[in-house]
Amino acid sequence: MAQLTGLSQAFLSMLEAGSRRLTNIDKIVPLGYGHIHGDAYPGNTLWDAPSVRLGDWDEAAIGPREIDLANTFQGVRFGRSARELDDFSLRYGYDIQNWSGLPVLCGIRDLHTLGSFIRRADRGDEDAAGQLNHRIATLMNEDNQAQWGAA
Repeated sequence: MAQLTGLSQAFLSMLEAGSRRLTNIDKIVPLGYGHIHGDAYPGNTLWDAPSVRLGDWDEAAIGPREIDLANTFQGVRFGRSARELDDFSLRYGYDIQNWSGLPVLCGIRDLHTLGSFIRRADRGDEDAAGQLNHRIATLMNEDNQAQWGAA
């Protein structure tokens, strides 16, 4: 892997090891394949009470339906509570919390959130660099409950 500004060799090695865990995930998806949004999280919802619509369809694809659910559960990093996740599961009609692939998909989502911070830190944005370093440190320490913020 090419070295990017601010990313240590240890972090890049961790990414390579993590990519090996993805090898067979497509064989164990309980909800099967279908149309997915790819970036389903509250920031991509459009509200016109009482209706809610998903916006920002740039990452729409055919894939494991669990991907869109994993984004919700990765939200613990931004303050989503266990009660909110339980309520979401109840209303959705399927509880993904005990599925063995959820940590892998949440990890992918964690990595997805690094992109803009990497670009901004590379341009000298110190706030972005601080948040990037915090996020990478929590990933390196396998702290799946650490709170993340904006920069």
